[in-house]
Amino acid sequence: MTGNSFNPTQRPIQILVVDDNAINLRLMSAALTRLGHNVDSADDGAAAVVKFADNHYDAILMDIMMPIMDGITATREIRKIESARQTGADGRTKIIAITANAFDDDRAKLFEAGMDHYMTKPVDISELQRLLNL
Repeated sequence: MTGNSFNPTQRPIQILVVDDNAINLRLMSAALTRLGHNVDSADDGAAAVVKFADNHYDAILMDIMMPIMDGITATREIRKIESARQTGADGRTKIIAITANAFDDDRAKLFEAGMDHYMTKPVDISELQRLLNL
């Protein structure tokens, strides 16, 4: 992770960080907490879907390659839950893919699944903050 600029005028948001790598999960959660956000975490896609069903998140940072349920499948399930809630376009949770793969066909799969943005590892915190503010 690179960059670490804090914007005190930005309102804290609820973020779910999903990653099967415990170190990545802790680093990302700590960085987002330092930026003033409220962070929850899940170590696989299935756990993320359960947490999403029971909670409100403004954004989800979704690792793609995970055991049990990958990030693409989890995103599809989260979008189904969102659709059933009928929250409208302004209620849509921003989902940002975090991936080591950024080839054109990989990106197309991410967007088809319902992701809004993607970032490659290692994550640049300044870029992440920009995406969270979009």
